[in-house]
Amino acid sequence: MTLYNINGQQLHVHEEGSPTGKVALLIHGWGSSWYAVSPLLPLLRQRYRCLAVDLPGYCASPRGPERATMAGYADLLTTLIGEVTTQPVVLVGHSMGGMISLMIALKRPELVERMVLLCPTISGHLSLLINLTLFPFVVLERFPLTNVIVGVFEPLVGITDRLLRAPLFADRTDISNEDYERIKADTRRRDQGRIRAECFRAMRENDLRGKLGPIDIPSLVIWGLEDNTVPLRDASVVAREWPQADLRVIPNAGHWPQFETPEITGRYVRAFLSTPLKLLKVEF
Repeated sequence: MTLYNINGQQLHVHEEGSPTGKVALLIHGWGSSWYAVSPLLPLLRQRYRCLAVDLPGYCASPRGPERATMAGYADLLTTLIGEVTTQPVVLVGHSMGGMISLMIALKRPELVERMVLLCPTISGHLSLLINLTLFPFVVLERFPLTNVIVGVFEPLVGITDRLLRAPLFADRTDISNEDYERIKADTRRRDQGRIRAECFRAMRENDLRGKLGPIDIPSLVIWGLEDNTVPLRDASVVAREWPQADLRVIPNAGHWPQFETPEITGRYVRAFLSTPLKLLKVEF
């Protein structure tokens, strides 16, 4: 892990690939870490200098002094881009990381060469299943005492396994037990209850519907057909408002196609990144 100091904010970044290569900035989603995008690293590091961040408040990066917002995360990563390269970067964002990627593209399009978005949050409103099952725990985790109580009882009653597996993964998911346990561990970090609550609220306050049309950056958008976290209604927003984007929906995948269907996800990403930018812009 490399430690960056961005305007006083410590940011831990997992780096792979050539130090002199073009930068690919990988941004994880809610309740996660850099590991969320790790299946794409073997493919990307052949071509890019990969920077997979831990957003402030998540995993190894300490939280910031103010309440987390999508705009704040986007501004922080925009500054990081300016510190590591003078060339436009490739943005790879999963879930909430997709929303942050879109914020960067809207604010500073000159910094972005192309984007790969995996089940990106568009409206900020997660599925009914997530709201019925996880939202009460998000509220409880916001406060120190109730966060401790949830942390004590979680291993005893298996809150995570009971409530997370169905919304996050397809019925016949191919995710390995090892990867599932790592994702679950990131989701249930006991010291991150407050940041999860802040980001849950921040996503809802950052509805991007009606704002996608001006984006003219070549983009690949991948969705799992059985995504019960960021529902397919958000994919419909992409199809309706941003028809230039290359939208691909993958069967037998939920909210984590990079883990559940790594071969087909990798094939789409490889084809998109291998296409010369001039051709992508013509198609776009």
